Amino acid sequence: MISAELHGSRSFVRMGKWGQSTAERVARVLLGIYLVGLAGVAFWPTPVDRPVAGRLQTLLFALHQAGLPMLINYNFVEFASNILMFAPIGALAALAFPAFHRGRIVLSAFLASCAMELGQLTFLHDRVPSAMDIVANTSGAMLGLWILGVVESWFDKRNERISP
Repeated sequence: MISAELHGSRSFVRMGKWGQSTAERVARVLLGIYLVGLAGVAFWPTPVDRPVAGRLQTLLFALHQAGLPMLINYNFVEFASNILMFAPIGALAALAFPAFHRGRIVLSAFLASCAMELGQLTFLHDRVPSAMDIVANTSGAMLGLWILGVVESWFDKRNERISP
């Protein structure tokens, strides 16, 4: 039996299955599915962008000719893709584990990214590990947390206006 004092706290008991809401369970399932997909991308034996790399370069060249700044190049697109790839992780992890401090989620994303890059270095000879990928992935998790915070703030303000 959970005492009344522990009911609202961040105790390990509340983080177990007994304290889960339906939303937390759904977020955990979605997070698990997303992480499996991410592992597939991270540990694919060859670079996942290889089939489209030539077409992307051609598209970027044409866009540069039309006035797109040269800053937006292949490396920029790859960096931005890594950010966007990790953004759902930040949001889903916060929804799945609301008792966790969001700094722990950022740290977990950083460590997971480090593990992915180390795995690529160790086991995948066609992949090129990069410290910039770690920066982008961690930034992506932070972006997901920030977007979630904005949405939560918006809902809180909306509920304050509706409540008597």
